[in-house]
Amino acid sequence: MKEKTCDIVVLGGGGSGLVAAARAAELSGGRVIVLEKGKVAGGGMLFASTMRTFGSQWQSERGIPDQSVSFLRGMMDLTRWKLDPCLAANAIRATGAFFDWYSRYEKPEILAKYEARPYVFDIPVGGQPGPQIDTFHNGSGRFIVQTMLRRMEALGVELLLEHPAVDVETENGRITAVIAEGPGGRVRIACRVCILATGSWICNREIVEKVCPAFNEAEVLPSAHQNPAYTGDGLPLAEKAGAFIDWDSFCLRLMGPICSLGDRSKLDVLTHADCAVMVDLNAKRFVAEPMAPRIDPFDTGAVLLQHPKGKAFFLFSANSLRRIIAQTQKNGEHADFDPFGMPVLPEYAEVDRWFTEAIDRGSREVGKADTVEELAAYIGLDPAALRETVDRYNASCDAGEDWEFFKPSETMEPLKEGPFYALGGKLSTDGAFGGVRVDPVMRAYGADGSPVPGLYVTGDFASGRHIVEDGIKKQILNDMSWALASGFLAGTNAAESL
Repeated sequence: MKEKTCDIVVLGGGGSGLVAAARAAELSGGRVIVLEKGKVAGGGMLFASTMRTFGSQWQSERGIPDQSVSFLRGMMDLTRWKLDPCLAANAIRATGAFFDWYSRYEKPEILAKYEARPYVFDIPVGGQPGPQIDTFHNGSGRFIVQTMLRRMEALGVELLLEHPAVDVETENGRITAVIAEGPGGRVRIACRVCILATGSWICNREIVEKVCPAFNEAEVLPSAHQNPAYTGDGLPLAEKAGAFIDWDSFCLRLMGPICSLGDRSKLDVLTHADCAVMVDLNAKRFVAEPMAPRIDPFDTGAVLLQHPKGKAFFLFSANSLRRIIAQTQKNGEHADFDPFGMPVLPEYAEVDRWFTEAIDRGSREVGKADTVEELAAYIGLDPAALRETVDRYNASCDAGEDWEFFKPSETMEPLKEGPFYALGGKLSTDGAFGGVRVDPVMRAYGADGSPVPGLYVTGDFASGRHIVEDGIKKQILNDMSWALASGFLAGTNAAESL
């Protein structure tokens, strides 16, 4: 076994781990080693956007008022005051402190890309919420990863790729060494402080079975949130170190139905149409359409998962498609049913061609037929059951009231004129969260409520910025902001602890 020695070892080279490593090395001047199980560093941060910058110099220079206190009050109300106010305040303030620190080392041409914009999923609380500074899906996470890697190299931080941590050694309640399995064999890293940044557990079927068993059987759209590396490696290590595993914080954040062809498909806009009809795999309606934006997009998955495989089909007819198209053209680029400003639909013949093209490629997630029964057979539903559902819905449209699922009468359009269309929608996930409960400086709590000496936890595996109600996550900070803030706090305080 190879032997190495350091002051601080960071387990996990995702966004929060890299921030923690660079920050700790800068402040302490000590030796820092990062262990990453993958072939590249960055993890989910490589695909991330939407960061906060509360109280930052960046905001102040642009005349943006600091509304941290009112935002915190609103978020604490949202989470029923079950969170530690001190941890919440530290995390909010760390978003701005991190960004100002990061700005010192980022290239000017990259910093020029940032704009002050509202966070797309914000619920206005306590006045206007503090802005995010990255346009949605603009991908600032990869810039931050590159900057942290450059900073780590300048500070002499050693990054060991393809080195998953497999065990820890403890003495008097403190981790004194970490064992990693590398390509050349095992490596023992003696340390004074350990920062646990191992991330999500979403690909660990045993944990998922305990938290949300239906998810294991669902048809889920692939995404960066389901990285095969997210196997909950930190759980046994944290338990051995004596950390308190907060099982009440474990949850999956679910969305859907999302277009089975992917949210970049031209047909995706139809999943937001208010006069679409939605059925599950039993060919039955189960909710007033559409769920989003009436229901928070991060809550709709919990509704969908109550039905077989977490899957649904959106149904249309020639007359309902024409109505949807006319509505988008009337409303312009920001259609009322579309919270993300998706484009205006073209004429009916072009939309019809989109369906035909998908079918010609062999997709069974899209259907088109002259009759409801033929459509059902093509997409794998029971023809008689779908016929009954459509007839009941049409009867409600004729009556002007939906006494089955209470859909607004102004959005009801009968499915009467062929051809008939179907578009599959699957469950999607924003990730899995929960793990070690942490104190306001990101130290792990032990089972007795006191901090575990020399152990800090960051990112998705750190419990403290959200609560879980009926399986639904309610949070004070979005994932990217929490990763950056928690890594910044852990690195800062780990360095001070030396």
